[in-house]
Amino acid sequence: MYHPEALEPIVAFLRGIGMQVEYGEGGLGGFLPGVNIHAGAIHVDPETLKGPGDLLHEAGHIIVMPRHFWPLLNRNVQTDIDNILADQTARDGVADPVLTRAARQGEFMSQAWSYAAIQHMGLPQECLFFPGSYQYHEYEGKHPMQAWIEQGTHFGLINLAQAGFTGYAGMFAYMGDNGLAPFPQMAKWTLD
Repeated sequence: MYHPEALEPIVAFLRGIGMQVEYGEGGLGGFLPGVNIHAGAIHVDPETLKGPGDLLHEAGHIIVMPRHFWPLLNRNVQTDIDNILADQTARDGVADPVLTRAARQGEFMSQAWSYAAIQHMGLPQECLFFPGSYQYHEYEGKHPMQAWIEQGTHFGLINLAQAGFTGYAGMFAYMGDNGLAPFPQMAKWTLD
C-alpha cells in the first residue's frame, strides 16, 4: 500500500464527518481494490488497498449526495445515483439539481473534494495521487490529476463551489462569488 501511515488519519477524518468506515474483508469486490461501499458505509480491507486516498475518493462520491440518500449507495455508486435521480424525476416530474449535479459531476467533485481533504489533514498528496491512481500508471513529476486540480482548471472546483462546499477558485473565480473562502478551503464536508 502506498502511504500506509495515512490510513488511520483518513479513517478518523471520515468518521469525524459522520461516515461509517468498517475494516475487514467487506472491502473486497469493490470498484477500487480494498474498498467497497455497502448501504452508504465504506468497507476497507487494508491488505488489498492500493492507497488510503482511495477511501477519500469513494467517500467523495457519497458526500455529493444529501445524507438521507447515503444508505441507498452501494458498490456501484454511479449507477445508484443515476437510479435515485431517475426515480425522483419520474415521481416529481422535474430533475432535482442537487441529484443531477451528483449524477453528472460526481466524479470531478470527488476528485477535488479528496484533494481538499488531504490538504486539510496535512497529508502528502501522494497518498491520493500514486502510480496507478486515476488510470495514470506512468508520469513524470506531479500526478496529472493533481496538476489539473492545482492549475485551477479542474471541473470539480466549480461544482463544489456551486454546491456550497467551498468558494470559487482557479479559472472559475470569475464565475461567481458565494461568499466562501476559495478552494481548497472547505466550508463544509458533506451535504445535509
